[in-house]
Formats: sequence, structure tokens, C-alpha cells
Amino acid sequence: MRGGVHPLDGARGGKTSTSSSPIRPYVAKSVQIPMCQAIGAPSVPIVQAGDQVKLGQKIGEAAGFMSLPAHASVSGRVVSVEQRMLMLGNPILTVTIENDGRDDWAELTPLGKDVESVNAASIIPAIKEAGICGMGGATFPTHVKLTIPEGKSCDSIIVNGAECETHVTADHRLMLEEPARIVNGLRLAMKALGVKYGIIGIEDNKKDAIETMKAAIAGIEGLHVMPLYTKYPQGGERQLIHAVTGYEVPVHGLPIDIGVVVLNVGTAAAIADAVLLGKPLIERVTTVTGCVKEPANLRLRIGTSASEAVEACGGYKEEPYTLLMGGAMTGICMPDDKPPIGKGTNCLLALTEAESKTPAEQPCIRCGRCVDVCPAGLKPFLLKHFCDKGDLAGAQANDVTECIVCGCCSYICPARLALTASFKNTKDAIARQARRAK
Repeated sequence: MRGGVHPLDGARGGKTSTSSSPIRPYVAKSVQIPMCQAIGAPSVPIVQAGDQVKLGQKIGEAAGFMSLPAHASVSGRVVSVEQRMLMLGNPILTVTIENDGRDDWAELTPLGKDVESVNAASIIPAIKEAGICGMGGATFPTHVKLTIPEGKSCDSIIVNGAECETHVTADHRLMLEEPARIVNGLRLAMKALGVKYGIIGIEDNKKDAIETMKAAIAGIEGLHVMPLYTKYPQGGERQLIHAVTGYEVPVHGLPIDIGVVVLNVGTAAAIADAVLLGKPLIERVTTVTGCVKEPANLRLRIGTSASEAVEACGGYKEEPYTLLMGGAMTGICMPDDKPPIGKGTNCLLALTEAESKTPAEQPCIRCGRCVDVCPAGLKPFLLKHFCDKGDLAGAQANDVTECIVCGCCSYICPARLALTASFKNTKDAIARQARRAK
């Protein structure tokens, strides 16, 4: 892999506190389910305050092709349907449900008892109906990813089990404990697209997961497990594709341009649930770690508040200074611990003041380290110049939109420049400009 770093190796990476922690279910007392949980148009609520809903019942209708339905993650009473300030800086229409503790499921309609008995044409519609999106953090609607544009073709599907981000062990535990769900989901996606090759890529520091997944695919034609060199951000989509296939996704291009589709291991497992069990995506495995008393991998219902997830881990052992959704490299800062976990929340990370402090920025010394570690082949020191001036055209001309916001440049910079934050803000500004121009 070009560029990359080795952030917080070993115990300092925060993984050892949860890598041996089996997945433990926790059911929230109430859930807040935003109608906007994936890239695309928000879903439209079809329930109102006072309604009784069942577990898995649809509560929000998809608002078009690039949209997903929302489902109740508990059974109980709808308390409110209202705008709430959560994580994105703007009010989001949110359905709050008070759990009745019964877990009374809505009627489920499996499409077959096993992969072989499922009609290929029914798979992608079932994936959309289940509200499945990328569960590694990107939250791109999976049915859109599996709908191949005219003139393109898919030769192989890669399942991303790299989990290179610090502190996160949710995918690791999923591979160890529920490999059959992942394999079945991969096979169903392959069947839907008529693809013969499926590869599960796993960093070579997860030897137990590699062996477990190899055993799970034994005797299944077309499936392979590929150990990957451990280096961040090996789990980035483009970096993973290059590591597995040797091919690079074109600049400004997409994986399908070289015949590849990438799915997260959690997404693959959710596909199996949707097709073989008829279950929508109502829960996920999330690592809760940092300055909590009992770091754990919890199976949480979508809409569980971060505070309740922390309480399920014994509460804080020290007052947190920074709360992140995600790991230390790419996690998003939370205003407090009230926001709910979503379909892409793989980690809740609480950091102390000592762990959070960042030295003041110093002048760039043109050392070039940021160029060496950039996995996208960019020149971060040059981009920072355009971003600080607010020169969106200059930043675009130097491919700021190709930045994957991995944080490698900021991590390695001896001047402690906030490179990644500058690029993220500039990319957001460019996106807003494009929306206004439509």
C-alpha cells in the first residue's frame, strides 16, 4: 500500500482492551431513530406519536432510489416524531420509541432457507427493503452499490475485514463469532450480480479471524481469504482494492470502474439476515472503549444513545474530555453522549483530557512527511495553503476531493498542522457549493 502509518501500535492502539471481548447484547430502554442514517435522501416517517410498533416494523418510507427505509429497533410506543439536534449540525427528523421489553417482531418474510434456494432477482430489492447500508462508517446504500450502471460489469466482490482504525474491534469479533453470516451475505451478493469470485481481506494481525474465516469458506467454490499487511489505512476502499487485486481505482473514479464492489463484514452479515431470515437492519456490533470501566463489544439496537451504551459498560472510570463516534483517526467528535448510534457506528470512544490535548500549530517546515504517508498520493502541505485561503477552485485543482480524510498527514506532521480537518471542511464546502449550483 502506498503511504500509510502505524498509529498507536499494540496496547496503545486501544484494541487489546476489547479484541478478546465476546459480543454482548444490550437492549436500550428507548431508542431515537433518525430518518437520515445513510448517504442519500432521508426517509419519510409513516408513524406518529402514540402508535404502537413492533420490532422490525417499517417506520420510515424510502424517498427514492438513493434512500433507505427506517425500521423500529424495539417494540413499544412511539413517544415523538420531531426534529432533533444530533450529530450533523442540523435538526434531523427523529422517531423516538419507548421499549416495552417484549421484542414482539413484525411479520418476517425470508426468501429462502439457504443461499441456493434464493431467487437471484429478489436479493437486491430485499437489501433495500431491509434498510442496509455500508456499516464500516461510509453508510452508502448497499442496494445502490449493487446496482451496476449500464456499460459496467462486476468481476469480484471484496469483503472488508481489515478494520485498521485504532480502538475498533467490532468486525474482528464478528468474524470470530459469526463467520457463517458473513459468508452467506457475500455469497448472496455474488449471486445477485452473477459474480464468481469473492475475497475476504483481513489484516495479518488478526490471525485468529483469518483462520476462522478460512474454515468458514472451506469447500465453497470461488471464495478466498486474503491476509493483508497491517498498515493504516489498509481498510480504505481504494487501498483495500489495490492490496487485493493490484489494480488502482482511477482518480475521480469508482471501484466498479475496474469491476469491483466492496462490502464491510457487518454489511455482508446484514444481507444474510435480510434475505435468509427476512430481518431488517435494526442492530449492529459497536465497540465501546476508552475511559469506560468495562470496554466491550456490544450488539446495540439502532438508536441507542451513547450514554446508555456507556452505562452498559459500567459508566466512565474518568471524566471524558472528548467523545468520538469512530476510532481515534477518523472518528467524529460528539457534542455530548446523548446522540444515538446509527448503522455506521462501529465504535464509541471516550478520551481523557491528557489523551485529547493537541499541541498548537507551528509553521510548516516543508519536510515532506505528509506526502510520504498520503495513501491517495496527494500533497497535503500544498492543499493546506489553498484550504486556509478558502480557495476552493485551487483545492479542487489539486484533488482535495480525492482525500479520504484518513488523518495520516496530521498524525505524522511535526508542525502539528490540522491538515485533515482543513481538507474535510474544504470538501464539505465544495459539496455545499455543488448543491447550490443545481
